[in-house]
Order: sequence, then structure tokens, then C-alpha cells
Amino acid sequence: MDELQQRVLNRIDREADSLIRLSKFIHANPEIAMEEVKSSAACAEYVEERGFETVRGVADLPTAFASHFGNGTGAHVGYLSEYDALPGLGHGCGHNLIAIAGIGAAMGLSEVVSEINGKVSLFGTPAEEAVGGKIFMAQRGVFDGLDAAMGAHPGTSEAVCPTAEGSGMALACREVVVKYYGQAAHAAADPYNGINALNAMIEFFNGINALRQHVRSDARIHGVITDGGYVANVVPDYAAGSFMVRAATLTYMDELVGKVKAVAEGAATMTGARLEWIHPSPANADMVTNYSLARAMKKHLDALGLTMPEAVAEGATGSTDWGNVSYVVPSVETSYPILDRVCTWHSMDVVDASMSELGFRNTILVAKAMALAGLDVMRDRSLRENIGTEYASQVPAEVRDLVQSLV
Repeated sequence: MDELQQRVLNRIDREADSLIRLSKFIHANPEIAMEEVKSSAACAEYVEERGFETVRGVADLPTAFASHFGNGTGAHVGYLSEYDALPGLGHGCGHNLIAIAGIGAAMGLSEVVSEINGKVSLFGTPAEEAVGGKIFMAQRGVFDGLDAAMGAHPGTSEAVCPTAEGSGMALACREVVVKYYGQAAHAAADPYNGINALNAMIEFFNGINALRQHVRSDARIHGVITDGGYVANVVPDYAAGSFMVRAATLTYMDELVGKVKAVAEGAATMTGARLEWIHPSPANADMVTNYSLARAMKKHLDALGLTMPEAVAEGATGSTDWGNVSYVVPSVETSYPILDRVCTWHSMDVVDASMSELGFRNTILVAKAMALAGLDVMRDRSLRENIGTEYASQVPAEVRDLVQSLV
């Protein structure tokens, strides 16, 4: 360790007890998406008290904030924190740890940033579990100008830092609400005067099932009927369903959404029902992991003793609003273990693990690794160039425009 690196680590060590208290406060006050009033305020106040200039309510999101330290004209590194909980469960995804991982890293780098002509930012990003606050923040330019964006997500004993090509992926995802409007009639006396909205919904489901044979293996289409009539002797005049369309890339997901809409329109034509097609929330982009940045982080994770299995290429299974950030700036979200075993995520096991000694210990280590990787980005021009070149090759301009159009 050189002097600057040691000072970064020493600062995080001094903050560790306070960070853990903050995490425990967030855990004890679980707030769901877009309602993270206490958690957001506690995080913003923490960094404000330590000299960060903070703007609250960025991107017109009341529980989002952006905090900055340093006015240098050199490299700009950002860390992303989350703090929303799951309805009825609490912190079953460990976002109370994600919050302090980002804050801890920002604190560590702020200790030396003025001496290397840089700037460090912390972003409080609400509603990862639902609406996706990062999506709106990315669209409004909140992350623009970052040379690197980093974050950390707790996981099981299988957690890895995504350093291998094809690792660290997430599916692009678009939610669709389909509504059909028909004409009520007595199901026995004069059904011929009715238009059955439920029939339209069933034909839509049948069409989706037929479409599945002709989509790529990375695609997922799934949904439920939320309204389908009330009594058997009345022709249903209204039916509705909620669906998600996912794919490994944003461009293919957008193409697939068009095909699903065509199926919905066909079902309306077949039955005479009127279709209402709604996107209730913006689209999640797929995650574009910057492997040059990931390898810089992994080097420090290893040196700090947080060893994990080596990453391998594997297909994505879930979706996250981090994907939208990765289309705007070079990004990586590492995973790290807070359990010594494998368990089902979004569970009480995770609620307990996110308050465990192992969980806090490894979160502080991850904060240190992210801070040191940020220091590398600021001091190493060749690393910045590699990160930027990789990002430009992964996310061409026309694809960046697509993600903005889908919000």
C-alpha cells in the first residue's frame, strides 16, 4: 500500500462503526419503493455532515439524492447506494448493506480526492425493487460525466465479482398492462349481444404461448390475469392482465415487445374487444458490465482477503435498473457473500444475514475495494482509457438513444 491507499483504508476504518449504525437504522425502518423517507434522509445527512455537497430530490424523485466532494477537473468516480425494502418482508435483499457499501467507498475516496484533482460522487437511488429510480436518474443526466460508476450487491456463498466476459449480466425488461373492453350481456339469454373481454385475454395468452416457440432462448414472457369477470352468467365486459417481456439485450427486448403487442391486437380483432396497451413503468435495460473496471475492483477484493469463486460466463436471469446506468457510463456492480451457504433470496434468511457480523464485515471490505478501485481510476490514465474504450465498443450511440426512448 502506498500512502494514499492507506489513508483511504484508514478513513473507512474510522467510519466503520458509524456506517454499521446507519445500516442497522435502515434495517430497523424498512421502507418500500419511493417511500424511503427516513432511509434516504439518513444517508444524505451522513455524507452532508462529512462535507459532501448534496442535492435532494434529483430527477424529480423525492427520495433520490446526489452528493459530491471535490472540485477537481480530473477523473470523476461515482458510487451508487440503495435503501428500499421489500413489501411485507423488509430488507430481504440486503439494501441496508448496499447503502453503506456505496457511502463507505465515497468516504474513503474523499479523504484523498483533492490531492489528485478528482471528484467523487455518491448517488442515493430509490426503488430498485419496483419502479427503478436509477432509470429516471439516468434519463435526466444525473450520472453524466462519470468515468466510472460502482456498486455492490450482497449475495450467498456463490457470489462473484463479474470479471469474465459474459458474467455480471441482467435481462432487459419491459412491463406491459393489457386491458380489453367488451360488451356485457346475459350469458344464457342473449350472449350474442355481448363481446367477451375475457375471451380476448385468453386468446392473448394462447398467442403468447404460440410465440414462445419462436423466440430466442434468452427471452422470457410471463404474466397473470388480474381481472376476468365476476359472475358466470354475465359476459365479461372487462379483462386485464400484467405481463413482463425480458431478453438478454435491449434491442431484442424492444423487438419482442412489438411482437407481443401484435398478438394483443390480434386477440382484439378476433373477439371484437377494444385493446388498451399500457407501459406502467419504464424499461430496464440489460446490464453492460465493464470488465476492465471489474478487474480493477477484483484485484483489491483479493488483496483485502475477500476471496470469492472466479466468475464464469452465465446467462442472466433477473433484471435491475443498474442496466440503465450501464448504458450511460461505464459501470460494474460486484456481488459479495453475506452468508456462508446458498439460500433463496428475498427471504427471511437474507433479512437475518443483512444484520449479521459476516454481512457487516464483508460490506466494509467491499467498500474498501471500491474506494481503492476508484483511486486507481483517478490516478491511472491507461486504466481510464481501457474502461472508456470498452464502454464505447459495448454501447454504441444508437443503442444509448434507444434506452432513453424506452423510458
